[in-house]
Amino acid sequence: MKYLMLVPLVLVTSCASHPPKPAFLNLSPPPAVAPPGGVRYPEVVRAYHLGRYVDPDHPGEMHEQHTVYRVEAQSTWNLHPDPASSGSPSAVCALTNAAYSPVPVNDAVAAEVNRQRQITQTMLAEAGRLTGALQQLGQAIRQTRSVARENQQLRQQLNTALKRLDLLQAEIEKLQADPGPTNTPSDSPQ
Repeated sequence: MKYLMLVPLVLVTSCASHPPKPAFLNLSPPPAVAPPGGVRYPEVVRAYHLGRYVDPDHPGEMHEQHTVYRVEAQSTWNLHPDPASSGSPSAVCALTNAAYSPVPVNDAVAAEVNRQRQITQTMLAEAGRLTGALQQLGQAIRQTRSVARENQQLRQQLNTALKRLDLLQAEIEKLQADPGPTNTPSDSPQ
């Protein structure tokens, strides 16, 4: 951080040690051309004649005399009114917004508008039919789900009933296989 503070000091002293040398021989620029009465001003280019000089950035280089061309001003729009025109604002046609102007009507436009209306009505009718079909499909899906739930419940009840029947069947078979004590009429007390 301390070194960064010394950098501007070194640069200032180095710039002050070399005085600039005059490079231009002709210091007065040539006159600029007056803009024509057109819609744009041309760019202004001036030529500067330079004599021999030593390049300030590279002291080991010397430039021989030559001409340097510099663009002084870019081309711009001429915003001044043309003196040849009437100059009255009424001569300029008023700009209108196309959204507020009436539609030009001819047979082709009227036929196209009617065709578009028919297409729109057909699309609306088809959309209504599609909506009705989708509602019916939704009702059918709901009914199918409720039937599926009822089938699941009936399946569970059937499985429970089958298990009970199997248990009862097993008990009946067990009772038939083991007769146990039977009462005969001779053994019965009288």
